[in-house]
Amino acid sequence: MSRFDSSTVAATAFAGGLLVIALTGCSEVDDLLSQRHRETFPTYAEAERSWVGVDIPGWIPRDSVDLNNLATNDETVSVIRVTTLSEPVGCEPGERTGIPALAAEWSTEKWPAQVLTCGDYEVMPLDDGWLGWFNATEPGQKPSAH
Repeated sequence: MSRFDSSTVAATAFAGGLLVIALTGCSEVDDLLSQRHRETFPTYAEAERSWVGVDIPGWIPRDSVDLNNLATNDETVSVIRVTTLSEPVGCEPGERTGIPALAAEWSTEKWPAQVLTCGDYEVMPLDDGWLGWFNATEPGQKPSAH
């Protein structure tokens, strides 16, 4: 008789899975299960080199720091926060038509009636920068860079 039966192996595998979840943190596991990904970059240059899924949005000022992106894996929904004193690039004032479909801990829950329309993104000011979001309006739609 073996020292390890199938229930012992299963219990060990389950405990190992719980350990992996505990070590990776809740947000990473939630993102994995929700089919989304997070990116954090200290500088625009790093974000420009490593942005996942689509090109870095054209509205983000080049002097931005602390860039955060939460997006679905298919890039049909995203919310982005950047820290900068500069204005977003290529934007026009307009009426807000939506709010981010994804909630991030670095986002907000206060939505102005007026936003900036920056290509496919809606963008609003924050005390230290900007919050922008993209919500696809048709299946499979991804934001364009500009």
